[in-house]
Amino acid sequence: MTVFKPFSYSYRLESKGFFFFITLAFLFSCEQEQLIQPKEIIQVEEALADAQIITSKDGDRSNLLVEGRFDPTIEPVFHVQTGTSYGFEVSSKRARRGSNAVRLELRRNTDQIRSEISLAGETKRERWYGTSLYLPGNDWDSDLNADGWDIITQWHAREDKGEPSRLPPISLVVSKGRLGLVVYWATREKNTNATISGKKIFDLGQVEKDKWLDLVYHINFSHKSDGELVVWKNGVKVIDYTGPNSYNDKYLPYFKAGIYKRKWYKISKRVLYIDEVRVGNGNATYKDVAPYGSVIVNPAADTPAKNKKLSLKLINANSDLLIKTITNGATLDLATLPTNNLNIKATPAGAVGSILFKLTGPQNKKVIESEAPYSLFRDKNGDFPSWTPKAGNYTLTATPYSKANGSGKAGSPVTVNFKVVNLAKDGSGTPTVSMVINKNKGVTSSRNALLTIRAVNATKMRFYDNSNSRWTNWEPVSSIKAWTLSRGDGSKWVKVQVRNAAGVMSASYADGIILRTK
Repeated sequence: MTVFKPFSYSYRLESKGFFFFITLAFLFSCEQEQLIQPKEIIQVEEALADAQIITSKDGDRSNLLVEGRFDPTIEPVFHVQTGTSYGFEVSSKRARRGSNAVRLELRRNTDQIRSEISLAGETKRERWYGTSLYLPGNDWDSDLNADGWDIITQWHAREDKGEPSRLPPISLVVSKGRLGLVVYWATREKNTNATISGKKIFDLGQVEKDKWLDLVYHINFSHKSDGELVVWKNGVKVIDYTGPNSYNDKYLPYFKAGIYKRKWYKISKRVLYIDEVRVGNGNATYKDVAPYGSVIVNPAADTPAKNKKLSLKLINANSDLLIKTITNGATLDLATLPTNNLNIKATPAGAVGSILFKLTGPQNKKVIESEAPYSLFRDKNGDFPSWTPKAGNYTLTATPYSKANGSGKAGSPVTVNFKVVNLAKDGSGTPTVSMVINKNKGVTSSRNALLTIRAVNATKMRFYDNSNSRWTNWEPVSSIKAWTLSRGDGSKWVKVQVRNAAGVMSASYADGIILRTK
C-alpha cells in the first residue's frame, strides 16, 4: 500500500498503467527500452495560478508562485508520496540554506518504487524552476547496470481522458553514474508510449556526490517547435534547446522531485535531500528561483532578452545540444569539437516572424526560417540535420524580420566572421580523450578488463583507478589497453588522461564497471 500525505490541497488517486524505461543512449553501445508497469500514479487536480504570487522569505525575489524552504516544516503546497515511515522527513541533518531540508529514502527490501514530493499541475506554458539536490555518497552507490537508473526530478504529464499513463515528458535521470535530462514529446492528440513522436537525451556529466547540486530550469511547455528548455547546473548553462518538449494534452504537466527507482541490483538504499524549491511565472528570472547564493557563471550570456541582440549558436546535430555561442573572430577546431556534425541556430532577443541567414566562404548558403528553432540548415521538430564545414574563413549574417518569409520590418542584423580549422592534422590541437571499459558493459566477472580509448591530438596517455592514489607512467597512445581491476567485488572505475607533443594535458575521463566474481 502506497502512503500519500496530503496537505492543504486535495488530490485524486487513480490506479493506472505507467510504462517506462530509460536508457541513456550516450552511455551505451546498444540502446534498450523496456516497459515496466508500476502500481500507482498520482493525478493532480489542482493547478498553480499566476494570481498566487507569494512573498519570498529572502525578500528580494519577485514573480514567485511557490517557495519551498522547509523551515520549520514542509510548505502546504507540496504533496508527499511515500510508502514507508522512513521514506520522508524534514531533516536538520543538512540544508542548502537555513536549518532543514527534505530527506527522502528508498530501500531495496520493500516493494516501494518512489519517495517524492510534488506540486499541482501548471496552468501556463512558461515557468521557471529552481531546486537544490544532495546525493550522499554513503547512501548513493553508483549503479552501473544499464537498467539500474533513478529519476530524481520530473515533470509528469496529465493524461487526457482515455489515455494511459506515459513516460514523463521531462525527467532528470541518474544512469551508470551520469546525470542526464531526458525529453519526450508527442504531437498527436491521443497518444501512448508507442506513438511518442520523439525524444532527446542531454548528458550533464558525472554525478557529483556529497555536495549540493543547484539546478535552474526555464521551460516553455509545448508539443510543437516553439517549446523551450534552458537549464543551468551550478550557475553554468548546460542546455539551451528550442523544440517540442511535452505531449499534446489538454492539461500541462506537474513537477515532482525525489527518488523513483524500478530495479535494484547490489544497490540496497537510496537517500536524497531536497532544498530551496521554487517556481516562478513567465516574468521571473534566474535570480528569482535559484538557490541562495547560486549565480550565473557567465552573466553576460544570460542577461534579459530585452537587453540582448540576436545570438548565433553552434549546435551538435547528433544530440541537438548547444556546443557554444559563435562570437566574431571565433575559431572552430574540428579536431576538438565533440562532433563534426554541426548546425548553427539563431536565438532572437524577442518575438520575430522569420530570420534570414546568409553564409559566405568555402561553402555558401542563403535560407529563410519562419518557425523556431531558427537554424541555418533547418530542422524537423527540433531535430537538426548535420553540416560538416570545410576548412576556411566564413562570414555569417542573420537578420530578423517581423513577419514570416523575410517580410515586414527588418531588425538589426548580426554578423560574425569565424574560421574553421582541423588542428589534428599537425598534432598541435587541444588533446581530448574518452574511454569505455569492456565495450561499455555494466558488469564483469573477471578482473581482466579491456579499455577502449579514443584520443585526439595526443601522443601519450596514462591511467588511474580506485585502488591507489597515483597515476601510471606516461606511455604511447593506443586505442586499446589491457587493465587489471582492483581486488574485491563492487564498483570499479578507471581514469585516463592524454597529452600532446607539446606536453599540454587533457582533462581526465573516467568510466566504471561492476566486478561480480561470486
